[in-house]
Amino acid sequence: MTRSVRITEKATPAVLRERNTELVLQSVLAGGGTVSRADIARSTGLARAVVSQIMEGLVSRRLVVEEAGRPSGRGKPATLLRIDTERHCLLMADVRPAEVLGGVVGLDGAIGATARTALPARPRGADVVAALVPMLTALAGDDRRAVLSAGIAVPGIVSPEQRVIEALQLRWRDVDLAGPLAAALGHEVVLVNDATAVGMSELSVQSRAGDSVIVLHIAGGIGSAILLDGRVHLGERQRAGEVGHIDVGVSDRRCECGRRGCLETVASLPAVLAGAPVELLDAVSSPGGALATPELEALAARVDHAGRSLAALLCVQAAILDIGDVVIDGPIRRAGERLLDAIERELAVRLPPSDVRRPRFSTMAENSIMHGAAATAMHHRLGVIWHVA
Repeated sequence: MTRSVRITEKATPAVLRERNTELVLQSVLAGGGTVSRADIARSTGLARAVVSQIMEGLVSRRLVVEEAGRPSGRGKPATLLRIDTERHCLLMADVRPAEVLGGVVGLDGAIGATARTALPARPRGADVVAALVPMLTALAGDDRRAVLSAGIAVPGIVSPEQRVIEALQLRWRDVDLAGPLAAALGHEVVLVNDATAVGMSELSVQSRAGDSVIVLHIAGGIGSAILLDGRVHLGERQRAGEVGHIDVGVSDRRCECGRRGCLETVASLPAVLAGAPVELLDAVSSPGGALATPELEALAARVDHAGRSLAALLCVQAAILDIGDVVIDGPIRRAGERLLDAIERELAVRLPPSDVRRPRFSTMAENSIMHGAAATAMHHRLGVIWHVA
């Protein structure tokens, strides 16, 4: 979730200072404690005096720490810079239909303590607030670092005004979650769609900055995030990636939304499980080999069908966007290599060989949504995102 400078935006001194500060702080984050002021001046093109002035501000705000470098020949060793991981933290949460997960993360992306709390059936916004506030307050109290912001991921569409416009899994429409949470916590709260949060998490762990990726988050529904040239693409109304309720020709079933043929009717987690416990996916996750019961055979067949159906969607996305790297996230991960094999086989049928690349599972696994929610909050507050090597 990155900001861009519009050509209509005046390059006032205040705007330039903000952009330069973000550029310097991002350089410190990317450097991982190995860069000096001179290194940053060379890499950013900023004058050394400007870098030094910005650095003084970042140090005084206790966002950056200066450390003596190792001698490397004649002269005084350069002072190295790293993000201050001891003074500040971010709160993070993942709101699900049946539970909320919460945690604390440092400014370097290192996850600290986490917790979870069950929600009542068909939870309201007030129920989520009642569950999250004591959990996050306790986590922050135990952590003892100053909280910069809180990132909260929800399975729904978030407006630019930070309202949950629609969340089908929660049966919410136009719910103000950020306002009551911020008032109760006493901290800034930033909402983000759960699939977008996974995209932000993947952005922060990229081995090569600027790579483009298609992210599919598969849980109670199906959402997608698109990383284009190192940015999460949100779309004009922040609805980019709402793919669960489109028809890609893989189903004729009626969906809960009232339409027929939605992708979620065959490829969402509930469609795959068909009432079976999610733990049963472990038993069918390895392709090949005999399955012990008809129940497992039927589950494996649904996993295969879901994989083929997801591949049909990915072919369209890949053809339009020219992106081959695909990340799969959500509890569907428990379907393991069987799911990845099914997707890859169908891609090989539908795409030229040179366009087929095996999908992979999200890097942060179960914590990917919370991790990305915190990254979103950090970017909203400081204009930067950590890089977890």
